[in-house]
Amino acid sequence: MKILHKFLLILICLGMLAGLGFVLGRSWLDYEMETIDALRTESDTELVVESGSTATGLINRLYMPKINRYLIKYWVKKHSRLAAVKKGYYLIPKGTGPEDALSMIVDGREMTFSITLVEGNTVGTALATIKNNKNLKHVLKDDFTESDLKKLLNVSYRSAEGLLMPETYSFVKGETDEKLIKRAYGDMIDFLHREYSERKKDLPYRNEYEALIMASIVEKETSVPEERARIASVFVNRLKKGMRLQTDPTIIYGVRDRYKGRILLSYLKDDNDYNTYLISGLPPTPIAMPGKASIMAALHPEDTEYLFFVAKGPDPKQGHIFSVNEKMHNQAVQIYRQSVKEYKKKHAAETDADK
Repeated sequence: MKILHKFLLILICLGMLAGLGFVLGRSWLDYEMETIDALRTESDTELVVESGSTATGLINRLYMPKINRYLIKYWVKKHSRLAAVKKGYYLIPKGTGPEDALSMIVDGREMTFSITLVEGNTVGTALATIKNNKNLKHVLKDDFTESDLKKLLNVSYRSAEGLLMPETYSFVKGETDEKLIKRAYGDMIDFLHREYSERKKDLPYRNEYEALIMASIVEKETSVPEERARIASVFVNRLKKGMRLQTDPTIIYGVRDRYKGRILLSYLKDDNDYNTYLISGLPPTPIAMPGKASIMAALHPEDTEYLFFVAKGPDPKQGHIFSVNEKMHNQAVQIYRQSVKEYKKKHAAETDADK
């Protein structure tokens, strides 16, 4: 009996020791897990997650050599929902803990970049902007031209001018220049098609493309947003009356590199398809990339009888004076010239004062 008693006592002691060991071990693990939870990235970290990457491996890359890899495996096992990481390019902000970092990757919240195609620029300028963007993957040839763009978009227009929607586009690492261009084209076509179907009645456009041409002219004629629909009304009224558009931006587009900041008399006599002082109707293509507001203005011009307009002064933000006949327009031109004269006089006086 004494032997049995001693044996039971030993078993009880061993059990207590085992229990104590388990409790201590569990407490130690919990402490280590809390230590991992408390880890933070020391700086903004760009992280490329390839196919086959594991949560354990990513934690190692972000926080090693601060923690034991076996403890990382245990931590990941406890956070099993964070195991299904997604391929991509991520920016892990400074001060991010392991759980938040893996949550970003599991959710696929990739680092995004942006590129802006500017309203009023030509498609050639847009292509240069795309070519010079270092975050896009470039699959198009280095000497990719507007002719190549026509083939890529599979369009039969005379040029690809005006066919890309000027907008700020977000993209993730690895998106190609080709995909971005097709996005910009798709956005333009979708928007134009949708809005053209809701256009104002009795507009002198035979199709959506002619509306796009008009929108590009409106885009280049004013930098004052509230004037766009009024500018469009002038050109619509002139088209309906069979008058030539006589719009300077088409002259500039037609002479291309010869334009040096001033419209010369010789430009107005230049025999090209964009000289709206000589041709009737619209030019054959857009002259720039019109934004959505200019497209809407071309499709919903104001109801006016205006046939002419001229700038109020040398500052484009001053807007324009609109006239219903040539006599009033000539008076407005005199106001413009006087404003320019006063501006030059003031500028000269300020220059002399600075000397």
